[in-house]
Amino acid sequence: MNRKDAVLDALNGDREDIPPAAVFTQTATVSQMERCGSRWPEANYDPDMMCELALECSRSFGFSTVRVPFCVSIEAERLGCAVDRGSIGSQPSVISSPYRMEEGFSDVPEDLMSPAEFVSGGRCTVVSGSVHSLAEKHGDDLVVVAGITGPLTTLTHVLGAENLLMGMVLCPERVDGWLDAVTPMIKTYAETLAHCGADDIQVTEGSASPDLTPPHDFERFAGGRLRSIFSGIGCKKSLHICGEAYEILDGMVSTGADALSIEKRAGVGHAVERVGGRAVLIGCVDPVGTLLSGTPADVVTEARACADCGFGIIAPGCGVPPMTPDDNLNALAHYGGI
Repeated sequence: MNRKDAVLDALNGDREDIPPAAVFTQTATVSQMERCGSRWPEANYDPDMMCELALECSRSFGFSTVRVPFCVSIEAERLGCAVDRGSIGSQPSVISSPYRMEEGFSDVPEDLMSPAEFVSGGRCTVVSGSVHSLAEKHGDDLVVVAGITGPLTTLTHVLGAENLLMGMVLCPERVDGWLDAVTPMIKTYAETLAHCGADDIQVTEGSASPDLTPPHDFERFAGGRLRSIFSGIGCKKSLHICGEAYEILDGMVSTGADALSIEKRAGVGHAVERVGGRAVLIGCVDPVGTLLSGTPADVVTEARACADCGFGIIAPGCGVPPMTPDDNLNALAHYGGI
């Protein structure tokens, strides 16, 4: 069995005594950038550089996944938000939006772009070009993971986090209007990346975390939209929600995702028990406390604890911090044999 088959089997629910290690979230680190010569911020905007940097995580440590892109600002930028390009140690981030007002946010413009236009320009085409190249050149050996930002999280950037949260309470129908407008764009983007050859589409919907959205609102503002997106994807689907996600695990399962990527705060053993085999669990090695700040021994201990609890794929619980030491990523990749 090659490395790719082991991860795909895991995504199909076939659990091994030593589950495969992989990275389904952001993979790039400064040391990888220096080694391969493809650095941020340029690697966020050039498809060839994006491929080169994404591949370095596999080349350096032996992971069987290759994941693009490296940030969650692409969709908001495509919708007209201004983005700080970042630096070698920081990702692009949204700094302003034409839809935020002095108090609140605007209604959905009548001339907002169509889904077809959305996927045909901006960095959406950088990612789709990268996915196509990775699948064509490396798809026999590596699982190509294409990350997209969910509708609610996209709107957090577009409308502003405080505006969105207030809107969900005071004018939920206006938030629904924006979600109804944005979801078809995200759905078309996901379908495009699947058509380009992605083995897994991972939707990051961090704003649906109970840290921001009350669990009783999960279905209205996130679950139904995610179900719509996943229903049209012809490859594996994974859902990443960080934070204390335990209370929304049932809702996450109901989206139709094949796998759920969660972090430690969701509860390791309790999460496995609650999901009960209805979806594969990916995670949940602490990216900051363990990968960034711990020792290789700490990484191995935590990875093995996740495996012992029943996680199907052992991975960081969220994006890999850019300053993560090589030794710690290597320890994660080889946790089963160290």
